Amino acid sequence: MKTFFDQLFLILTFAGIAQGLFVTLLLNNKSIRKSRANLFLSILLISLSFSIAHILFAGAVINHLSAKVFSIGDPTFYLVAPLLWFYSNEITGHRVKLEWKLLLHFLPFFLIIFFSLSLGSINSGQFNLFLINQHRLIIILFWLTVVVQFSGYQVFVHRRWIAYQKFIQQEVSNTENISISWVRFFMVVFLLINLLFLLSFFAAIHLEDSAWLPKTTALIFSMSVFALGYKGILQREIFQKGEVIKPDDIATPSSTTVNKPDQEVMITRLLFYMEQKKPYLDPELTLTQLAKDFSISRGQLSLLINEGIGDNFYDFINKYRIEAVKKLMIDPLVKNYNLFGIALEAGFKSKSTFNLIFKRFTGLTPTEYRKNLST
Repeated sequence: MKTFFDQLFLILTFAGIAQGLFVTLLLNNKSIRKSRANLFLSILLISLSFSIAHILFAGAVINHLSAKVFSIGDPTFYLVAPLLWFYSNEITGHRVKLEWKLLLHFLPFFLIIFFSLSLGSINSGQFNLFLINQHRLIIILFWLTVVVQFSGYQVFVHRRWIAYQKFIQQEVSNTENISISWVRFFMVVFLLINLLFLLSFFAAIHLEDSAWLPKTTALIFSMSVFALGYKGILQREIFQKGEVIKPDDIATPSSTTVNKPDQEVMITRLLFYMEQKKPYLDPELTLTQLAKDFSISRGQLSLLINEGIGDNFYDFINKYRIEAVKKLMIDPLVKNYNLFGIALEAGFKSKSTFNLIFKRFTGLTPTEYRKNLST
């Protein structure tokens, strides 16, 4: 049985390394749409793959070739959190500036490499004895800094995702191309790796024998490579064409003001425009596009909808789509359409979203509502 699990471990970890390299090549293929998010995801996958390889082969190869290296810990552990942070920024529209300050995020990584090389090269018997005696304390400090760094970035990523979900409801009218489940999935992967580091920190303090920990780390990293690689390929960016709008670009009441008489006039114009032009029938409609068609700034339009009408953009548009569905249900020209066909005509893109929104605004499912019309 032990042999079976050892073989399974080798298969999964070797597959994790291969998967990381394969997905990296796939993401950077000429036929794939280039994006900075994919760049950071590629670097992250390479880092995880390298870390797995380091765990598997460091004892047999690296230590043999680098006899003067003082073992503190795997420096690549310090790369995971910053790269996840950069990736989450890019995929939510916050462009990461490629400047020298970016290196500060990787300072712990460089420091561990520096100390590992410099401490091991000091030819002092007394100092070497001190390092040996304090080695466990050094390992504990290593894991403490890893946990603190990772937890800090996890808080930043969580806040970014919360802002991102609010932004979605302010910019798009259909969320089918934006996988909100990816947000939850991403956070679960982030949490899983952090729990692994917490376990390692606990083991460094309380357990004398933690030989099982490197294998556990390699296995968790392999699973993370599978998960991030698979989901990263499938995840679409919010905007597939035109200018990329960041959450920071959404106007706030303090940055855009309209006096009350003008606001009432503009609301009346907007409601008339919605009834006459029916822009909500376009399933790809965004706040930016509607503002352009209505000839006002997106900040003004956001303010009109949020404060003047009391809705977010997502609900504002989908209320019109629900009303359109109600009219189509009694339209003899589409009496042979099924409910999803009617939903598509009204600007929806998926059956599940249509059913959810219809019940939220009417209290009935589309089927129940249609039955009530025929009785």
